[in-house]
Amino acid sequence: MERPRITLPPFYVEVDGVRALILEVSKTEVIPGEPWYHASIQLEYKGIVSKIFTLDARSERDLLDKLKIEVSKLKFMEYAYGTEFLKRVIT
Repeated sequence: MERPRITLPPFYVEVDGVRALILEVSKTEVIPGEPWYHASIQLEYKGIVSKIFTLDARSERDLLDKLKIEVSKLKFMEYAYGTEFLKRVIT
């Protein structure tokens, strides 16, 4: 039997070398029996702190996968347009 785990926000998660601050998580059920979670997140990348944004996820694994996508977007923007552009876009 798996033991339940409780983590109270705010807490940090590292995703591909980027710190993600999970500020708040709320649970809703749009369809009865299918929980959705709304997470308020702030990313820290190379000394740049992003605005707070939300991600919707069905599970912890889904949230981590979506965070990987957001981190990939940051890294691509920096690679393609430079750090100053990235800073203007995410702050």
